Amino acid sequence: MILKTAHKGDKEREMEQLSMEFESTGMYCSCCGQKIRRLNPHRMCRSKVALLEYIAKQSGWVKITNVHRVQVGDAAVLALRLEWFGLVEHGPLRSGLYKATEKGINFLRGLHQVPRVIWCRDGKVIEQDSILQSVHSVKKVVLDKDYWDNYPREF
Repeated sequence: MILKTAHKGDKEREMEQLSMEFESTGMYCSCCGQKIRRLNPHRMCRSKVALLEYIAKQSGWVKITNVHRVQVGDAAVLALRLEWFGLVEHGPLRSGLYKATEKGINFLRGLHQVPRVIWCRDGKVIEQDSILQSVHSVKKVVLDKDYWDNYPREF
């Protein structure tokens, strides 16, 4: 099966094709017999950037609950995905505490890039796209440029 998509890189097409083959053929693990689930693709989006900006502007650890409406979607899920991109770190288990990493701050400042797509299974990054993107290439993101250009915190 060949996927014909206009704006996808070779790696992304390959991973999607592999995931679709697993789903359609019902592939099972030879060791345990468990059905192999497809890889879930995740992309950086404006909701994740808005949550990252909210976390980064706080000092220290920030408790993230689904009450936060700085972005669209489930804030706790978005925070976890930011962790998979390496932009935040998670506090103690089930605490809901997150803190922006140096990479996260530099991403907001335009000094760090993340993979365009990461593929995950069971909460772990399995594969990542070789194409990188900066915060400026995420669609519909509006940041406080003066704030991030003059960000006072050093790592």
